[in-house]
Amino acid sequence: MMNSIVIFFRFLFSNVRKILLVLLLTVVFLFILFPLSDLNDLVSSQVSKATGNRVFLQFDELHINPFTVTVGMDNVVVETPQISSLTSDKVKVSPSILAAFQKKPGGTFSATGFLKGEVEVQISPAGVASKGGADKSRIEVSAQNISLNEARQVAQLSVPIKGQLNLSSQALADLTFSEQPDMDVNLLINKFELPSTTVSTGFMGAINIPQVTFDKVELKGKLSNGKFQIETGKLGSAKDDLYGEIKGEIGITLLNMGGQVVPQFGSYNVSVDLKANNSFQQRAGLFLSFLDSSKSMSGSTAQYKFRLQGDPAYGNPFQLTPIR
Repeated sequence: MMNSIVIFFRFLFSNVRKILLVLLLTVVFLFILFPLSDLNDLVSSQVSKATGNRVFLQFDELHINPFTVTVGMDNVVVETPQISSLTSDKVKVSPSILAAFQKKPGGTFSATGFLKGEVEVQISPAGVASKGGADKSRIEVSAQNISLNEARQVAQLSVPIKGQLNLSSQALADLTFSEQPDMDVNLLINKFELPSTTVSTGFMGAINIPQVTFDKVELKGKLSNGKFQIETGKLGSAKDDLYGEIKGEIGITLLNMGGQVVPQFGSYNVSVDLKANNSFQQRAGLFLSFLDSSKSMSGSTAQYKFRLQGDPAYGNPFQLTPIR
C-alpha cells in the first residue's frame, strides 16, 4: 500500500507540467464553450432586484476575460424612473483585486458610444477615514465628446442646447454621500449653441432668449463643503457675437435619496462680465433690456457687468446688481 502511494506521487511530480497544462486547457475550453449569452436575462434580473426595480439593464452580448478580471457588454440599454433610455455601444467593468482584498469599492468603468462620446470612471480606496468619519474613495472621471443634445434628451430638458462636452474631474468622496465630497472640475464645451427659445422662469414669467453661440465654454472650479467655487469661467471669445467671463460661488449639496445622488442648489453669488457686438445687440434688444442698468459702451460694443445673487431654497428671486 505504501509503495503504491509513493509510486503515485512520483508519477505526479514527474508529470506535473503535463497535468497543469491539461487542467488549464480544460478550464479554457469550458470557459470558451460556456453559453454566456444565456446569462443576459439572469444579469438583468439581478440588477433589477438589487436596485428595487429602479434600474433596468439590457444588453446583447456578454464578454468575460478571467485573466484581466474584466466584464464587457455590447449594446447596453439602461432605464430608470428618471431616465427613459440611456444607451452605450460598449461597456467594460474591471474590479480592483487590491480593493476587493481590502473589502472596499474599487475598479474601472468605461463606456464607448455613451451620449455619442466616451466616459471612464476610476475608483480606488483613499485610506482609512478619520475617527468617526466615513471611509473615502478617490474618484477620477473623464469624458470626451459628449453630445449635449443627447444629454438633454436623456435628462428630458426643454432647453435645446447643443455642443460637445469634455470633462475631467478628481474627487475625494464618501460613496454613501453622508459627507459632502471634495472635487476638482475642469470642463470644456466646444461649439456651444442655444437656439432661440422661450424659457419659463416662474415668478418672472416666460423670457424669450435669442440664439447664443460660443466657440467654446471653459469652466474650472472646486466643490468643497457644499460650495462650488468658480475659479475660471469663460464664455466664448472675441470672435463670437457675445462673450465674457463669470466668477463666484454656487451652493451645491449632493444628497443620497434612496441610493440616487441628487444635487440640491443653494445660495449663489456670481459676477458676470459680458460683451456684445452690434449684431447681437440688434437681434437681442428685448433680452438685453433686462441688463440695461449694468450697460456701458465702448465704440459699438456693449459691456454688461453685474452681480447675480439669490437663494432658491428660500424662494428668493435673484437680485441683479450693476458692477461699476
